[in-house]
Amino acid sequence: MNQPKKYIFGLDIVAGFLLIFSFFLLIFVPMSSRSTLWKDYRILFVPMDVNEPAILQAAEENGITGVISSQTAESRFSDFEEQGYTGYPFTDKERYSQWFLNDQENIRYMYIPSDKKITKSFFRFLKQNTGSFFIENDTPFSLFQFCIALVFFAVSFFYTCRKKNYLSAAFPFVLYAAFQRGILALSSSILIMYTVAFWIEAIGSSLKFTREQLLFRIKKNPLLVFFPFVALIIAKFNSNISLVLFIFALSAGASFTYIIERFSFFVEEKIDTQKIHKTIRAYVMNPESVAKFWHTRHLLIISSCALFFIVFSSLFLHFSFNKTMKAYQNTLYLPVPETEVGISGFSKEAFNELKKIRTGDELPDLGNLISDTWNAKVMPFVRLDHSPQEIERVSFSDFSVDEKGVVTEQDGLVFNFDDEFIKSVISFRPSPSIEDLLYSQGRFITASYAPKKFPLNRYNSAALLVALVSAIMPLMIILLRVFEK
Repeated sequence: MNQPKKYIFGLDIVAGFLLIFSFFLLIFVPMSSRSTLWKDYRILFVPMDVNEPAILQAAEENGITGVISSQTAESRFSDFEEQGYTGYPFTDKERYSQWFLNDQENIRYMYIPSDKKITKSFFRFLKQNTGSFFIENDTPFSLFQFCIALVFFAVSFFYTCRKKNYLSAAFPFVLYAAFQRGILALSSSILIMYTVAFWIEAIGSSLKFTREQLLFRIKKNPLLVFFPFVALIIAKFNSNISLVLFIFALSAGASFTYIIERFSFFVEEKIDTQKIHKTIRAYVMNPESVAKFWHTRHLLIISSCALFFIVFSSLFLHFSFNKTMKAYQNTLYLPVPETEVGISGFSKEAFNELKKIRTGDELPDLGNLISDTWNAKVMPFVRLDHSPQEIERVSFSDFSVDEKGVVTEQDGLVFNFDDEFIKSVISFRPSPSIEDLLYSQGRFITASYAPKKFPLNRYNSAALLVALVSAIMPLMIILLRVFEK
């Protein structure tokens, strides 16, 4: 008497959890990651010796307005310089210029509003008129990579023998390619989808295999084991986060396939119970069919598509985005947010908190403009032995004498360092200016130079070379089938 099979429902629960968790992270991690350091602005990195006015003019012609550059610093200091306020306690202009100029790394920074689209014309101008450049990206999604991955997925799906298994196992890598920019991310995605198709053809026959036969098939086709590791290594070369998300895509594909198979098994089992004669599935008998699989025409079509898409997309991405900044281990030093006050908005209380969190090594911030404006207003009315920064209210009386010689006291000017004053300074700030960027953060915040890793290697020559080498994998399959004896 046949004993009923014992099902481990715990595996079903784990598979369901992994499916939801992996799909969530595969999409949420790239979408939620803050791809720009400063809210509402992206940084354009260019060499120090570029023609900045020409870049600003090209940006203006392409509808990219509000660009903050070193030229905007002149309007920030012009009024103070006209009044002779250039020394202490006013902001040091050279220190302020470090928002835009990095002499040690020979880099110039410009800050572009995130709501301004980087047009193809402006991008082309940068390629033609700068030795190298890099623009922070405000979205992880790549339409080009999504389309390439989706087209290859569709071709492979059409020619695979077990479509539902290929759909469940390979589709997560379409999402991976869409949300992980770079030559290597797309190449690893195509290669692993090709590998999934390879595996499905190897184990997805309508005939049944014994365990020994399946091991023999894999032994006769060692590339079945080799390909997944190659795809994994290529994903690692793109970036560490690409490797992590690649593993999540593997997890999503495996758990989704497991769930589909379990569901199909229960459906087929229920149908079988309603039949008089059970479904018969024959075992493989011909030794040649154990070692050899995949219809030759289908094999050549999918392999050729994999080869073509890897080479084409790699060359296209490389020659479109290859002029990136050169830096050791992709690390650049630049002004980054350091500490923010715990109070949102721009009030007197928040300003006092800003003064407490400053260490003295930060770059000039929005508080400096407020202090400079206050100092300029009250300095003519403050004794020389008093610091304007320590005074929050200045008032004096005005006296007049009438015809009879009677002296009358009248209310004079009154300056209060309060919420209203801070609001007026921010409202009438020079624009565009670095103060616009600081104001868009929604609260007072300090900034200083710090290292930041950027994906500078995603389109360089090394990435192109690795991608082209990976294209050899489907080529090897083509050659093995063409010259097999």
